Amino acid sequence: MNLESIGFIGAFDKKDLLINIAKVLINLNKKVLIVDATFLQRFRYIVSKISNAVGNSYVSDYLGIDVALGFVNYNGIMQYLGRGLDYDYALIDTDNIQTLNSFMMQGFPKNFFVTSFDEYELQRGLEIFKFIQKPMELYKVIYSTNINNKEDEYLNYLVKDTNISWKKERIVFADTIDDRKAILENQISKEVVLKKYSKTYRDSLEYIISIMVEGNIEQSEIRKTIKSM
Repeated sequence: MNLESIGFIGAFDKKDLLINIAKVLINLNKKVLIVDATFLQRFRYIVSKISNAVGNSYVSDYLGIDVALGFVNYNGIMQYLGRGLDYDYALIDTDNIQTLNSFMMQGFPKNFFVTSFDEYELQRGLEIFKFIQKPMELYKVIYSTNINNKEDEYLNYLVKDTNISWKKERIVFADTIDDRKAILENQISKEVVLKKYSKTYRDSLEYIISIMVEGNIEQSEIRKTIKSM
């Protein structure tokens, strides 16, 4: 099993997106690890600490997804597990330059910058970008009610004096009331029911997963799996 690491960068709350992505991949018979390497570690409040965990670093199950919390690199996770990382995909969630560097995310084949147009999230992203020393190409994942050229141009402006450039593909998730409601309902029921989301959300989810797996899984299979959930 060859592990493919994929980065998700930014101060935006990415946990629900990562859970949905991971659950689709699991339903496609892939083994997935989510690593919460953010300062806030929001996953800590939904993933129970297992009884034999020592300290604040542990790997626990959430809806069939392994979630790692409190680790700053893969070696720490492997030491905790007592084995290699026998996963198909590891999704690394970071909002800081420290874990971006310690997980060596600049070497990942794919990294996504996830943001809304909240100024805090944009400036936190810029804070990370300023410390990146080598050229790094990112996919834009934008949550917005009304994406337009001006907003896209602003993202281009933000990175003009950094080593960041953007991939041509852009993934947009419409920030709708219905999708927010679906997120809350899934959080309360502790399940992943994608039928609750809008078709626009599900189409964007299909698109981002198809970019991630890049031909390893047929897009028709991804679509079929999302439709069944």
